[in-house]
Amino acid sequence: MTAAEDPRARFRTLPEPVRPDDAVETVDAEPARPVHTGSDERARLLREAGG
Repeated sequence: MTAAEDPRARFRTLPEPVRPDDAVETVDAEPARPVHTGSDERARLLREAGG
């Protein structure tokens, strides 16, 4: 009979660290342009009413 591998063995070594250059994500930071229509105005009012 062969010895069973310890299921905790994979947690005994740390993974390679993530460099900050690899963790940076670029996102479009420009706000979306609002569209003004009658139904959009009501939806915006309801959305912003809580806060």
